[in-house]
Order: sequence, then C-alpha cells, then structure tokens
Amino acid sequence: TSGQDRLCRPRMVDLLRQMAHLRDLGHEVVLVSSGAVLAGWEQLGFPPRKRSLAEKQLLAAVGQSQLMHLYAQMAEIYGITVAQTLLTRDDFRDRRRYLNARTTFAGCLEKGVLPIVNENDVVAIEEIKVGDNDNLAAQVASLVEADLLIICTDCEGLFSADPRQHADAQLIPVVPQITPDIWALAGDVGSHRGTGGMVTKIQAADIATRSGVAVRIVFGEATDILIQAAAGQA
Repeated sequence: TSGQDRLCRPRMVDLLRQMAHLRDLGHEVVLVSSGAVLAGWEQLGFPPRKRSLAEKQLLAAVGQSQLMHLYAQMAEIYGITVAQTLLTRDDFRDRRRYLNARTTFAGCLEKGVLPIVNENDVVAIEEIKVGDNDNLAAQVASLVEADLLIICTDCEGLFSADPRQHADAQLIPVVPQITPDIWALAGDVGSHRGTGGMVTKIQAADIATRSGVAVRIVFGEATDILIQAAAGQA
C-alpha cells in the first residue's frame, strides 16, 4: 500500500521488477502477499468498514480476484506467469495436504511460475486461520525449504524501542538468537492496514529459523531492497 488506504500499483510493479531480476540470476522466488481485503474494499467503492468476519470474507472474495488480476498483468510485463496459492492452517497441519501443497510449489518453481500466496480468507475461520502473512510466509518458507525469507515492512528492521515513539531507538542489525529480551522488543500491531506488527515478524523469524531458513526484516520501500537482501547487502 505504501502507507495508503489503497493498493499502490507502482510499488507492486517495482517489487515484481526486482523478483524478475532475482529469477534472472537463478533464484527461485515465492511471493506471499496481503491485499485481498483492501482490494475488495477499493473495488466496492470504500464502503464503511464493519470489521466483522462476514464482511472481511466478502471483501476478500471480491478482492482476491482483483489482486491476482493486477499481479498477473504486472508480471506479464516481465514475462512471468503467476499462480494463485490460497492456504489455511489446515494445509500445514494435515500431512496429506502439506505434501500436496509442497508438490504444487515444486511444480510451479520447476516450470518457472511465480507462486503468489495468501491466506484463504474467504473460507478461513478462527480455528483454521494462520492469522497474518508474516507467519504464513514463515510456514511457506519452511514448506519449500527456502534458503532465505525476506519480510518487508514499513521500518528498517528491529529496533531497541519503537522508533515512532523513541527518537533514540537503535536498529539491531543482527539477532543471533531469539531470546526473551528480543520478544520484549516486539511491541504491538504496527498499522491499521495490516494484521501484523513486529511481534508477528519475530514469531515468523522463530518459525523460519527453526526450519533452517535465514530471515531478513527490511524496509520494503528501499530501492532494490529485495535484490540487496538476497545478495546479503541489506
């Protein structure tokens, strides 16, 4: 969104440009993207938000197709075919579904298709929701045995305090181990536009690193941030 209450098309195109470059370098890329509910809200003319589960599922039903339509059009600029992949927690808990999902991802990557993953908000209820895309991304990274999980956010990473409230907050460049002190730095939800915040990013890092996946939390709007992060320069 780039901080807006609508999808930021230029930002989406730029992220796809970077992913196309990474693919040209030989990397296999999977994108976990939010935005379905916001896309539905935008598509329906920004009606008053009630935040009920039924309304969220309606907006997701309308918005997911719009979101994928945009991604497909933008990816075509770079000669990339995309695949929609909607998951719930049950896809990770049930062994057969887990293996089926892994086979699908492997097939996409083998054929050069870019999987675009989101939670299946249209059918997900509280009992089967992953809940946020940070944790979803970590689960997917583990599923595909990724080398690296890049989590894009609206700040430069993990700070010693909330930089929006503390001018003297210091960026923590490396976290060798997720200790209780690190959990204490997480704070609460960061933005009304998302369902995460730093706490979910640390949860995601905990899940991913336990599976042997390296994690980088980066400022998503920095120039060529995906390319830099993949090269170890971010």
